[in-house]
Amino acid sequence: MDKDKDIKIEEKKGKIEEVQRIAVSKEAQDAISEVMERVNSGFFGGKVNRMQIANWALIHLKEVLSEANIMQIRSEHFDEITLLESILRRAKENGKVPLEFKDLLQKQFGTPENAKNKSKRALTINGAGGPIEG
Repeated sequence: MDKDKDIKIEEKKGKIEEVQRIAVSKEAQDAISEVMERVNSGFFGGKVNRMQIANWALIHLKEVLSEANIMQIRSEHFDEITLLESILRRAKENGKVPLEFKDLLQKQFGTPENAKNKSKRALTINGAGGPIEG
């Protein structure tokens, strides 16, 4: 997509603004239209359009956005594949797999957690772990 197609220069009331276009869902479009209708209803001193409503909402959202809101947005857009790719990328960068992830992988693929730490007993003639009798 050509980025320049999404940028438009507008001049309003002697003020030049660079306008960026974004795509919104049908639900968001309906919400913007509903708010626009409410604002314009009984407003005789002017008229607002959908772009002005969206701009106002986004600019003011940054002022009232709480950590709970951020967590809600993240929760609604959580993607397991993206998380796994991020863990893999960090592991490749620093050469370490997070311990919790390593344990999970070992459990998932049947590798005993303590396989590396088990002491190995010496082999005997009869294959048992006892002393060699001769």
